[in-house]
Amino acid sequence: MKKILFLFLLILSFLAIKLSNNSIRLSDTNTYFNIAHLMFHGKIPYKDFFFSDFPFFSYVSCFYYLLTNKDIYFFYFTSGIEVAAITFLIYLITYKKTKNYLASIFSSILYIFSFIVLSTSDHQTGIFTATLFAVLSYFFLQEENILLSGIFIALSVSTKAYFIPVFISFFAFLAIKKDWKGLIKLCITSAITGLITLLPSLVLSPKQLISDTFGFSLIRPVGLVKANILWFFITKDFFLSILLLFNLLNIKKNTLFGLVSIFSILFFFGYQDIYYLYLNFSIPFLCLSYYELESYFKAKINLQRFVIPTIILFFVLLNMYTYLSSYRNVGKIENFDLILKTIKAQNPKFLYGVTDITPSLIAITDIPALENVNEAHEYFFIRNIYNKKYLTAKAVTSKTIVITHGADYPKYGIKQDILDDIILEKEVIYKNCKEILSLPVFQEGDANRINLFKCY
Repeated sequence: MKKILFLFLLILSFLAIKLSNNSIRLSDTNTYFNIAHLMFHGKIPYKDFFFSDFPFFSYVSCFYYLLTNKDIYFFYFTSGIEVAAITFLIYLITYKKTKNYLASIFSSILYIFSFIVLSTSDHQTGIFTATLFAVLSYFFLQEENILLSGIFIALSVSTKAYFIPVFISFFAFLAIKKDWKGLIKLCITSAITGLITLLPSLVLSPKQLISDTFGFSLIRPVGLVKANILWFFITKDFFLSILLLFNLLNIKKNTLFGLVSIFSILFFFGYQDIYYLYLNFSIPFLCLSYYELESYFKAKINLQRFVIPTIILFFVLLNMYTYLSSYRNVGKIENFDLILKTIKAQNPKFLYGVTDITPSLIAITDIPALENVNEAHEYFFIRNIYNKKYLTAKAVTSKTIVITHGADYPKYGIKQDILDDIILEKEVIYKNCKEILSLPVFQEGDANRINLFKCY
């Protein structure tokens, strides 16, 4: 109990950091919150609104929406609770396998205080929901309960499709072991589970399901430069990048961890629109492989038992300092409640604007989206799914409040109230609408303001 108590203290310290810093941000979380809101109002994913993920996370979003009593602040915090559950599972799995308390604790520390987890768990995007399912699947795979392993890996991929490398790794692992019975069972149970999660959408909106998921995700243009993402990961989570390489070298001894590393690398270079957030799918498996690295160095060079833990603690403290000093406020919106108060006071008929904040405003104020555009993703305008000229004209004639990103740098003489010329005709808004609110937001990139325009 004393050993477990220390683990819980670690988890509680993480949750305390997250709770103290919990805030509404420029985030996809706002889209998922609005999706739950729409579904509670009888709207159907794909059929009544665009949804690029497989449908299971929309159901999870509804569950969290209900669990948090429609409170968006607690909706954001659910990702921290998922991280806590994953951390406990990492400890449990490692301890069951090694009976080594120190290795189990440091595997958990590596995960919960990794920079990637610290920085991405400020948002509820489904990534940690999928991670939780993937780790549960691994747990049951180790317990040789292929039935439950197949169910949970299917739920993981059904939540976030980019967890497919984990499924492929499990598939390849059983094939290499020539466990044909287990392989068949894994495929059948995961296929049935996946089909069940897809069934409502396949019945109600089959064409839109295929168009929104595969049509959007597989052919959308390249986003961030992969070299920059890779360098960011290496510099911010150097020890995890070492574990990634070690698992490749150690593949003969631990085939599964090596396979996860191989397919993670293949996915990173093979999928064109990759983001730093996506790398989360491999992180728990890197942390679970820590005991292999520790035992390797002990066997090869008779390393003193506290050397590697000391190195880990150094990187953990560095992660904490970097996150708390530079990244904890990224995307945070100052005085979100004032935005809500301003919108309600103006009593518009519609809301329209940038996709990283407008959806939550639609959900909380219960003011509908202009022309049912709940997610004004720039890619939709690039592909001519939406027309900015038409939507801008509708906004200025339909009693609409428009939400934009802005840039205000007095020191450099820069002030631009609308940066979103992909989704808006700026000059039309400037001519026909009045700015009624401007609030600061801390964000990487040019934008540092959220601006509201009243077009009536």
